[in-house]
Amino acid sequence: MAFDELDRTTRYILDAKSRALEVLNETSPKLTALEKAMWAKLKRGERSCKNSNG
Repeated sequence: MAFDELDRTTRYILDAKSRALEVLNETSPKLTALEKAMWAKLKRGERSCKNSNG
């Protein structure tokens, strides 16, 4: 097991944030619950996640 790889949870968070950024200007995109939460926070201009560095 490599120590430089991200764990599964971190990968899910980073993937959800990137997907939310891709559809930021759409009015009602089809997203998962995590992606939708990230999308809503980005729309409001809030920080997306404490652990997210991407």
